Amino acid sequence: MLRARRFALVAVLLGLGGGALSAFSAATAAHTIQHSYLTKKKNRVEVPSHYEPLEFAEFLALPALPEEYTVPDWKIVAAYTRQPVSLDGYLAEVLPVPDGATYGRPPANGDVHLHLRAARPSQCFPVGPRADQVVVEVTPHFQPPARGWSFGALLSLCLRQARVRISGWLLHDYEHVHAQPSLGKDGLE
Repeated sequence: MLRARRFALVAVLLGLGGGALSAFSAATAAHTIQHSYLTKKKNRVEVPSHYEPLEFAEFLALPALPEEYTVPDWKIVAAYTRQPVSLDGYLAEVLPVPDGATYGRPPANGDVHLHLRAARPSQCFPVGPRADQVVVEVTPHFQPPARGWSFGALLSLCLRQARVRISGWLLHDYEHVHAQPSLGKDGLE
């Protein structure tokens, strides 16, 4: 069964050093490194010159990664984090998220989550399972006044059930592994 993936990017394994770290200390250090890396990637503002088109099946086939990375996981994250991609689909949900602190802003000034589906849903905010959705984040850096990606404009697209193309950076957002995985882009996550 395919499930939604929050595949964003993560890269660069930094040596933890210290030799005999306890399992707890190692997990805490890895989480801190992951968190720093994720925050850095979510705050990217560069726009790629081109994007590699992905089909929904290709996106959903991306490797599933755990919440806490091992050395091999970091290598996978590093390979995918550098990839600018585009994905076509239909907006099923548009949700503002109060995570502004990630971007050095007040909590209410966070990102906007877009739930994308390959097939047109019956309506915006459809009832039922969210399987096979891809979640995209529009970071504050790509919201007004910098770009036209306002909550209102995105919600209008969802309500009209317009087909959209989302372009940005892949990003494994490990913080959502237990919730609902997704595509991330720095320009939509």
